[in-house]
Amino acid sequence: MITLYDSRFSLNCYKVRLLLALLGVPYTRQPVDIRKGEHRAPELLARYPFGQIPVLDTGALALRDSQAILVWLARRHGNEQWMPTQPEDEALVNAWLAASAYELRLGPYEARLRKRAPFLCVTGDTQANNTERALQLFEERLRGRQWLALDHPTVADIAAFPSLAHAGDGDVDLGGCPGILAWLDRVRGLPGFVGLLD
Repeated sequence: MITLYDSRFSLNCYKVRLLLALLGVPYTRQPVDIRKGEHRAPELLARYPFGQIPVLDTGALALRDSQAILVWLARRHGNEQWMPTQPEDEALVNAWLAASAYELRLGPYEARLRKRAPFLCVTGDTQANNTERALQLFEERLRGRQWLALDHPTVADIAAFPSLAHAGDGDVDLGGCPGILAWLDRVRGLPGFVGLLD
């Protein structure tokens, strides 16, 4: 049985829970309270030395980093739709995974952290500019498109969804981003979709 070491409010953990739900993969959820430092407990660090969550423990393998976990889940439990193996398509998906890990992390994700967990912030005073740039990039990509990387949902969409869906938690207004808003609704309409607090 897969075990997910998870924090309920973490967007990186949420993206893993979302893909698990969309793929219908059974798993056990092990809550970790990062405010209490449980992610750095000696017994966890012995197996998961990075001291970060999410961690997906398969019994034989302990995976960290939400993007890596999404790719593994898609390859192991999904199909070509979620993580293609054709080189050009795979490169496009990886490029948008990277945009979620960088542009969204330093922008809307960071804005949310400023309000909820400022001790985890990394951008200093650049968060507002980073957010504006990230929204512009994602809005331009989604203008006239259904999905981020390809013509169907992929792990790139799942990776980006939490930061954009919860941008309002950081006082980021998506009112001027109709492409993003329509895409958010499409993701919410996927069979098996779960919300952050589900």
